[in-house]
Amino acid sequence: MKTLIRLSFAFAAGAVALSASADPRVPLAASGHDSVPALRPSYVRAAAPGAPQTATAATPKVMGSSTYPGVPAANGFRAYPPSCAADPLPDKASGPTWSARVPLYATDASGRAYTETVTATVWRLACSSSGGALTYNPTGAYNAMTLLRIDRDTQFEGDMNVWPTFPLVTASQGNIGFGTSASVIRVAGEPNTVIAETAFDSPIYSSMTYVLENYPYQGSGYFTFSDAFKLRIDPALNGVNPVTLSIPAYAPTQATYPDAFAPLPLDGYLDGNWFDPAHSGEGMQISVFGSDGPRTVFAAWYTYDPLGLPFWLVAQATIQPGQVALDNMPVYYLTGGGFAGAFGASANLKNWGTMSLRFTHCNRIDFSFNGRTDATTAGPGGSGTRTWQRAAVNNVSTCE
Repeated sequence: MKTLIRLSFAFAAGAVALSASADPRVPLAASGHDSVPALRPSYVRAAAPGAPQTATAATPKVMGSSTYPGVPAANGFRAYPPSCAADPLPDKASGPTWSARVPLYATDASGRAYTETVTATVWRLACSSSGGALTYNPTGAYNAMTLLRIDRDTQFEGDMNVWPTFPLVTASQGNIGFGTSASVIRVAGEPNTVIAETAFDSPIYSSMTYVLENYPYQGSGYFTFSDAFKLRIDPALNGVNPVTLSIPAYAPTQATYPDAFAPLPLDGYLDGNWFDPAHSGEGMQISVFGSDGPRTVFAAWYTYDPLGLPFWLVAQATIQPGQVALDNMPVYYLTGGGFAGAFGASANLKNWGTMSLRFTHCNRIDFSFNGRTDATTAGPGGSGTRTWQRAAVNNVSTCE
């Protein structure tokens, strides 16, 4: 009879011997329920050096000295552009995938031990790739977010009587090998977090998608998940080998990752100042207003009239969430001074023409225009296309 032992993180002795069956989800014990102790692994996140340790009842943790929260900023240990995705993560894989069937340790509320085989799938989401050399992408290649999904079989989905528990997930890349504390990676159910994680042995009631992240703790490994790496999914059961998936470097093509070459959705990550390097002093300020439902795009184009005097053109249009392009947005100009008239009715608000916007990546805007002022105003006019670049990256809504 094959023996299975539930192990601690250190895979130490002292676990309880259990027997297995060919059934995909059956008690691991050969005898009755009463003979099976409550099997809870002793694993804790000691693999993340520097992480706060849990205090005991005898030695309660004392308060620190900070009375204020952190300053809003992009996660310094991020593994992808913060603008790549937001909650919720997708529940369906796309593009190239890597998957395997993995038997996981399972239990019920009374501690009775089982196994349940799930499907683990890894895939990538295309992100904006501006070509900059960043910590998570030191070569300036294409950026991606790497996702892991664990799917329960249909007949077990949502079952809270018996549930599998989250495996130990580690990675190997460069000089970081399996079996070291640095190989433990942070697996989170929500993107753009700093310390959130899915703990080893936590229950998996329903199928879920996770994003691969880095720990912010001293001594933890740092992985560039857009490069090639190996991912190990370990149920920590004696006699059950961990599953290792070899994930190649992210090298998108139009066929494999069409989103890598598509315009970006118009949203607040694109707020900021844009300028034309070939025409010093000319630029555009773009803002996206609204959070739920339809949104408003406002653009102020700082240009010049035929005499070289500064002249403002303003544009405003309504967009839907996820919209990737804005075609023929109305453009106006003001006579007699003023600014608020750009947002509403005004005798001084004149129709100039139209503008179309597309953002190839976070640091590039392509736009076309067609219009002119009336003869009395004698302002700028014409048609054409322009490619401008971002003047600076915002410190919070970071788009890279």
